[in-house]
Amino acid sequence: MDDKLSSPNQFKEQLNKFLKTDKQEIIKSLLDSNLTGRGGAGFPTGMKWDFCSKAKGDKKYVICNADEGDSGAFSDRYLLEDQPLKVIFGMILCGMVIGSDEGVLYIRGEYPKSIEAINGSINELKKLNLLGDNILGTDFSFDLGICIGQGAYICGEETALIASIEGRRAEVDVRPPFPVTEGLYKKPTVVNNVETLAAATGILINGPEKFAAIGNKKSAGTKLVCLDSFFNNPGVYEIDMGTPMKKIFNEIGGGYKEPVKAFQVGGPLGGVVPLSEIDNLNLDFQEFTAKGFMLGHASIVSIPKDFPMSEYIHHLFEFSAEESCGKCFPGRLGSYRGKEMFDQVKNKTAKIPLKLLNELLVTMQKGCLCALCGAIPTPIMNILKYFGDEMKNDMVKDN
Repeated sequence: MDDKLSSPNQFKEQLNKFLKTDKQEIIKSLLDSNLTGRGGAGFPTGMKWDFCSKAKGDKKYVICNADEGDSGAFSDRYLLEDQPLKVIFGMILCGMVIGSDEGVLYIRGEYPKSIEAINGSINELKKLNLLGDNILGTDFSFDLGICIGQGAYICGEETALIASIEGRRAEVDVRPPFPVTEGLYKKPTVVNNVETLAAATGILINGPEKFAAIGNKKSAGTKLVCLDSFFNNPGVYEIDMGTPMKKIFNEIGGGYKEPVKAFQVGGPLGGVVPLSEIDNLNLDFQEFTAKGFMLGHASIVSIPKDFPMSEYIHHLFEFSAEESCGKCFPGRLGSYRGKEMFDQVKNKTAKIPLKLLNELLVTMQKGCLCALCGAIPTPIMNILKYFGDEMKNDMVKDN
């Protein structure tokens, strides 16, 4: 993400230029770049900014979703700590485009260095009149505040995050209305994740052509990919969309330290991809979805060869039962029922009725309000499909 933005002086120079740029030109650049949300939802960023700019409201907000809770994901942390100016610049430009004078960074409390880095950058920019009232002598004012998350995974979902900032219980709201028309304090709000804002900064400074030329229209540009400690070269890498997953794992990641049978890609709600399917996938949002998986945040968690898949499913149900906001019945009850089923397998007291399990998964998939409990069936269905033989002794096929 070469963005020519590593010092406050460069920040000032670029901001000065964009304060004189037409708002529609900024939106057009984002649309031309084909940038979609990097948090996993994949909604076109330019479209989101455009919708909010046209929404009616006497007050508007920009929110940076930095509540990075996905297992194996640390790309947001890297950006917040090593390139905070890029994230803040994206928020300021979003504020200018939509007509907002206030932004909030919702950062997870487990990232104290990220909070410190962002806070230091905000204070420095305020001293230089690059944040606050009448920025660089113009009539544009924009200020930033930090809200510290308290470890609730559900706050990564935008409506629960908004509820948390407002001081309400972190529960998912029914949509529509969407935040772009009715968000924080019922005012039009843009919620973007850290990587999306950083990518928007790079696109606007360097022009959209370079970004759009990588990958394809629906999966364009580059993506930060996190490889876990099972790889010989673990870390966070910026990789062109469309790159074969085989190349990412074997060449960039350097292969595996010990035998691995599958990978959970995109956090606990992402699909479980067997090793055999890696050769058939590229770094592409649509490709992953078409094969029944999910790229999401592109965090990779390796599942060792000797780890029982029934135990992994138990872990997934236990996670959603613990982290569910409790607002909808399928999420609140379904997660616990699933956990109870696999408790019995773990304790060797009963086998899983396969028909009942499948009915539970479909109910959660179709009936849950949000992606937390609504997407958890995806990795479980993947495991049942690809690792059915391994689990046959834990299952009973009922009529």
